[in-house]
Amino acid sequence: MQRPWTLLAVAGVAGALLLRVSSSWWSTALPGCLIHEWTGLSCPGCGGTRCAVRLLQGDLAGALTMNAAVVLIAAAGFGVVGRAVWREWKGQPVHGVPPWLAWSLAGLVVVFGLVRNLPWWPFTLLVPS
Repeated sequence: MQRPWTLLAVAGVAGALLLRVSSSWWSTALPGCLIHEWTGLSCPGCGGTRCAVRLLQGDLAGALTMNAAVVLIAAAGFGVVGRAVWREWKGQPVHGVPPWLAWSLAGLVVVFGLVRNLPWWPFTLLVPS
């Protein structure tokens, strides 16, 4: 019996554990954001690596201060994979990522990238600290 979503979930957990153990060196070895460096603007991914490190450490509040969009996308990913694994083990058909969710997340990234560069409070809270 094949369970590709279960295999994906196991690989994801193993990858997260590997990243958790090695986050002390890989998070500092990565280059900074070129968009921010060249323009001074924060792209939708700015703070994403620091957000991922904080999520791996279990620091949800710290992750949200780095990049709230990454936290929401990770939660959506956990939800999709968790639901698929659940349906897989119950023998029900698995349909993958619903198109409405994929389009919503794409829209979120675009809006987040624009809104986080507005110079007024509360939008300034979206810039990685």
